[in-house]
Amino acid sequence: MIAVLGFGASTAVAQDADKCVQTETWFNTAVQARLDGDSKSKVRRTMTREMGKDAAGQLVDFIFLLPEAQLTPDLGKAARAQCEAL
Repeated sequence: MIAVLGFGASTAVAQDADKCVQTETWFNTAVQARLDGDSKSKVRRTMTREMGKDAAGQLVDFIFLLPEAQLTPDLGKAARAQCEAL
């Protein structure tokens, strides 16, 4: 019984880690699209296909509010770190 519970817990941790890796990827994708000159509406459409309308809207609004100097891979890393801390 303990082995089964332990396996379930480790599976949940792995799923959470995968979710956080995906979060970093989404941030990096949106950042790169903005740096490439894509319009906010185009980035929103692309991200909506990836993550759903509400989350995509929030992410894209955030990315387009930032000064260009802050659009670095560190942004994705920070999002992942925050996800992992939850």
